[in-house]
Amino acid sequence: MESRLPLSELPRSENLVDIWTARYRSNNVIYSLSNPSTESVNPSSSVLDDIASAQGRRSTCGRFTDHLTSQFCKRAALRTKDLYTHHAAIDLMGVADLVRFASEIYPVLLNFYQTHTPIVVANQPGQQKISDPQTKVFAIPEITTLAQALDPFLLIFQSQHAIDIDWQARSFLSTQLSLSSGLFLETLSAAEKMLLAPYFYFLEEYAAIPWSRFFVAAATHDPTSPTLKVMERILPKMTEISLAVYTRWSHIFGGYYSRRGQFNNPGVRHSTLRDFSMFQVYLWLCVLQGNLDLIEQELVVLSALVYKGIGIPWEMTIKGTKLLAEEIANALDPDEQAIVVPYIDAMVRIFSLQ
Repeated sequence: MESRLPLSELPRSENLVDIWTARYRSNNVIYSLSNPSTESVNPSSSVLDDIASAQGRRSTCGRFTDHLTSQFCKRAALRTKDLYTHHAAIDLMGVADLVRFASEIYPVLLNFYQTHTPIVVANQPGQQKISDPQTKVFAIPEITTLAQALDPFLLIFQSQHAIDIDWQARSFLSTQLSLSSGLFLETLSAAEKMLLAPYFYFLEEYAAIPWSRFFVAAATHDPTSPTLKVMERILPKMTEISLAVYTRWSHIFGGYYSRRGQFNNPGVRHSTLRDFSMFQVYLWLCVLQGNLDLIEQELVVLSALVYKGIGIPWEMTIKGTKLLAEEIANALDPDEQAIVVPYIDAMVRIFSLQ
C-alpha cells in the first residue's frame, strides 16, 4: 500500500480527473481480473441498463452478505499466504489484520456502487474505441468521492502497520485485494462483471499506486505548465505502455516460473501490468515534484524488498525498468523528452545500482 495524502481538493487540471476516470471504463481490457479469453459475450445495452439501474445494483450487491464477503477475503488470504510462505514466514496476526481490513473496505466500495449511478460514456481522447456501438460503456461516477470514501480505511491501516518497510504486509495486501476481487467477480454475470469490475480494479490500484500524491503534486502546477501538459497527453497511454513492456519482458524471460505460474497465468499478467503502471505513476510524480526522492527512497527500496523477497531475480527487475524507460521515451514528443528523459535515465541508473 502506498503512503497517501487525503484528496482534499481536485487537481487544477480537470483533464487529469477525466483521464483517471477513463482508466476504469467498463470496456477496458485491463479490468479483467480473470482470463480475458473467457469473456466472449458482450451483453446488450438493455441488459446493461437493467444491471446499472438502482434495482439492478441493489440486486448485485445484495448477494454479497457480510458473511460471504468475509469468506472471500479469508479464502484469498489463505491463497496469498500459500504464495508467499515459500520465500518467507508470514506473521499470522498480520494476516488476520489484513483479512479484517479487506472485509471492512469491500462493503464501502459496494455501497458506493449501489448508491451512485454509473455514468455512460462515449469515446474520449486516449481511450480504446468502442467496438460494438450497441454495447454501452460505463464509468465510475464522482471518482474523487470514491477515493475519499476509501481514504479513512487506508489511512487507518497505514497507521497500524509499518507499511513502508514491511514488504510482507504491502505485498500481501495487493495480492489479497486482487484475489478477493476475483472471487467476487466469479459470482457475477457477464453484464455485472462489466459494471462492477472497474470498481474492484480501482480499489486495488488506489491501495497500491500513489494516485493521491500524484494529484496533490499536480495541483501545485499551473494548468498551462508544460509539465502538466505532458501528464495530460501521456497518462492515457499508461495501459498501452504497460502492455507493451509486459509483452517484451515476458518474451525475454519466457522460462521464468513463479509459484503463481508463468507469464501467461492471468494472475501473473494482471499483477505485472499493475506494477508497470505503478512504476509509471512514481515516475510522473517525481517529474511533477522536480526531484527523484520517491524513486530513490521508496520505489527502489520497495521493489528490492518485494521482488527479491518473493524470489524474482533482480536482473529481471532491472530489465523491466529499462524496457519501461524505452517505451515511455518512444511515446514522448521531442519537447516532452527534454522534460522527462532525465528522470527516466535516472530511474534506470538507480535500479541498476541497487
